[in-house]
Amino acid sequence: MELTPNQQAISLAALMFLRGSASFESSLHDEEKAALQLLKQAKAVVAVVANSRDAECAFCGMYRGPIFRSDEGLMVQCPDCGPFALDPASQRSWRLDDEWLIRKLRGALEISPHAAFTQIVDGVWDIGRHKKRPVVLARRIDLVERHGLRIFHGPEPRSQSWVITPRPLVRAPLEPLAGTATWWQLEDRFALHGLALRLLDPDHGEKTDDLQDNTPGEAFHGPFTEDFTWVHLEGWPYGPIRLTEAQAHLFSALWKHRNQPQSAEFLMREAGLASERPIDVFKVKAANRGDPVYEGPLQAYELLVSRQRRHGLYRLKL
Repeated sequence: MELTPNQQAISLAALMFLRGSASFESSLHDEEKAALQLLKQAKAVVAVVANSRDAECAFCGMYRGPIFRSDEGLMVQCPDCGPFALDPASQRSWRLDDEWLIRKLRGALEISPHAAFTQIVDGVWDIGRHKKRPVVLARRIDLVERHGLRIFHGPEPRSQSWVITPRPLVRAPLEPLAGTATWWQLEDRFALHGLALRLLDPDHGEKTDDLQDNTPGEAFHGPFTEDFTWVHLEGWPYGPIRLTEAQAHLFSALWKHRNQPQSAEFLMREAGLASERPIDVFKVKAANRGDPVYEGPLQAYELLVSRQRRHGLYRLKL
């Protein structure tokens, strides 16, 4: 089946991420060069400084020869084919921006941009929580298998994680992490959509999880549900308000310390967030203004949180 340009782009991004090194533009076939253009538009790749000392032979492709300057301009001396004029395009190389991929995956999984992400070992990251389960991103599945003890049972246990890696270049067991984590192959589970990534339709088991997560629970901690993912706000005409993971963690910290005003620094650290002020996780982008899904959490924050501006302290109005 022929791949669409966007599918070609996510496949190339996955391959470049797996390699972790620069890829010469001249080594790509025509479909990959078109995919590279999409990745450039999405700002997913960064240019790598060209090697000015030697270049691959444009004729045999087997040797690299030194670059030298002659009366005819820059030349390459192939030890087998002899000298030929250097094509500057043959020196352009690109590397996938790992931080771009992490940002876009977090966006696709609705992980708050304010939640911290950490590198577990070289080539393996903990990028946040999706449906209350850790999300582990790795360059290769064999890295996850090799460092499994540290990843899943280390100082911060990550049992039942979602593990995201590119598709292996060689045959791998169908369920290499069976019983430990759920393995998602990057090219199969995510699609390039404009300048962002989106999660493709999950399987039936995950749809059940979605249905459960999208069903508002009863108020348990004051107006909040037991897990703080919903808030029942009196006077709000659109029903219970769904909170993001970061917002839920912040309200949980405020509830835990509701009897004593706390500083922004303390609350954000308690909630595991990297931003400086509580309001940061409730800001509404211009494109989302007027949408109750985004305005609701902000309304809840404004009505339920009190700030002592002089001392920089916050508490719930409950």
